[in-house]
Amino acid sequence: MKKKQSGKFSKMRFKNLFITVFIIYAVFTLVNQQMVIHKLKNNVELSKNKIDSVKADNKKLQNTINNASSNAYIEKMAREQLGLVKSGEKVYIIQPSTDTHLQGGGN
Repeated sequence: MKKKQSGKFSKMRFKNLFITVFIIYAVFTLVNQQMVIHKLKNNVELSKNKIDSVKADNKKLQNTINNASSNAYIEKMAREQLGLVKSGEKVYIIQPSTDTHLQGGGN
């Protein structure tokens, strides 16, 4: 009679052990999946930010292309990049002062 109870007890123990292991595995898997989902959401957010940045840069470049043929843009670039001036304009060159009293170093 004791052998039958011992058999039931070991089956019950095995069943409880199996359920415990399964629950631990399920919890571990769920936590791991949540961590992976969180990382993927962060990656998606970073990618969206990069896309927005590239779209803004693209829009600026598109505006530059559209304005490149206008006379105002050509004049602006000639002045800024090439240092050109229109005929009849006076050019003033401001040189930095070498007076140490004005720069605050002569006290």
